[in-house]
Amino acid sequence: MRTNYRRWSEYPYPGEQTPPKAYTAPAYFPMFFIFRQGNNQFLDPFQQRINWQIKNPFEVDWGTELSIVEQTLSSIKPQQIRIAQYWGTVEATQNMTPMIFSYAKKYKLGSPHIARALGYFHAAVNDAFVMSWYFKYLWDVARPNQYGRNLSPVLTTPRFPSYPSAHATVAGCAESVLSYFFPPEQSGIKNTMEQCALSRLYAGVHFKADNDEGLRLGRQIGGMVVNVLKAQNINDFQ
Repeated sequence: MRTNYRRWSEYPYPGEQTPPKAYTAPAYFPMFFIFRQGNNQFLDPFQQRINWQIKNPFEVDWGTELSIVEQTLSSIKPQQIRIAQYWGTVEATQNMTPMIFSYAKKYKLGSPHIARALGYFHAAVNDAFVMSWYFKYLWDVARPNQYGRNLSPVLTTPRFPSYPSAHATVAGCAESVLSYFFPPEQSGIKNTMEQCALSRLYAGVHFKADNDEGLRLGRQIGGMVVNVLKAQNINDFQ
């Protein structure tokens, strides 16, 4: 059964009188691996039509999602607050990029391999951001603070729609790409990126579904990039 949901563009943030204004430009930024057709269909790097692996928001129980946010904030722990602040007070990639240098040093990778990893990582993250913005404004899902429940978020709620979480989408994409470049670190990378996504629930600025589906979307985008890397038949990990 499909259920309706509250629209981000129709409800003011707490203490405000008018709904927030849209900034849709990033949804139309150029991409490196994904190709946009005129009717907003998308092709992968091999020119195959993409069937996006993300739930339509009509399939999400937003009442339950709001309850999860309320319960999380009402019992928030100091460690969870620190996680929210770690990922939410700087650019998420500011905490991800050092991982590349750390792993490269650990495995004694040369400068060409490091440059290649950095290039593909940032190009993939660009596409993850663009697609997260595309879906945000396509579906226009309200933020938790737009439900009039007097929530006390740990961080300030961003001024764009909730679903999916861009943090989570980038994290899922980064997980796929970095796991390709550094396969022995796959488990740790996965845990780190899942923490990044979960941090947005701890912050009180996203629903759990935003994060879960963002991770899934990001992993799909990252998987497309990995397929390009595999097709090049280069031994990146020495």
